[in-house]
Amino acid sequence: MIIALSGTPAAGKDTVADYLEKKGFKLISPSEILRAILKEQNLEANLENLTEAGNKIGTGLVERGLKGQSTDANIIFTSIRQPEEIELLRKQKDCFVVFVDADPRIRFERLKSRGRAGDSKTFDQFMDIEYKQSDGKSGGMNLSACKQMADYVIENNGTMEEFNQSIEEVYKAIQERIAKNA
Repeated sequence: MIIALSGTPAAGKDTVADYLEKKGFKLISPSEILRAILKEQNLEANLENLTEAGNKIGTGLVERGLKGQSTDANIIFTSIRQPEEIELLRKQKDCFVVFVDADPRIRFERLKSRGRAGDSKTFDQFMDIEYKQSDGKSGGMNLSACKQMADYVIENNGTMEEFNQSIEEVYKAIQERIAKNA
């Protein structure tokens, strides 16, 4: 089974990935593959460089992640940001797309607290980047289309306990769909 995780910045994708790793899923992060490529090229892993390089490579990050994987493996792909990546992953057996979202103000506070290099410093900057990642034109990413293509959407506006419960419910629903189709 493959679970492709998409979502807005700082919505909780890494938390969902951590949960699935504990269930035995192998984590494949196109963003980490991209960060390694930038490092090899001596480029800073800021949003501008990540976006530019990611757009040039396109589905190549997902292709690299799939290379050599068993068709029976449970895999989680994080940070899926383009519809073409979803289309490629859907060609695999038992692929489900989960989109994680939350209110922008909540996400900005989370982003500030995680302190990751290259993150926005102001809310206006954060929203500008969000707009560019959402429309499929300005920044090459198309999170709006990814959300529309998702099998499940998890809203992460509440407590951690509520978020964990939502993750568990989606995971159980995926397992039920697979069992029904077996």
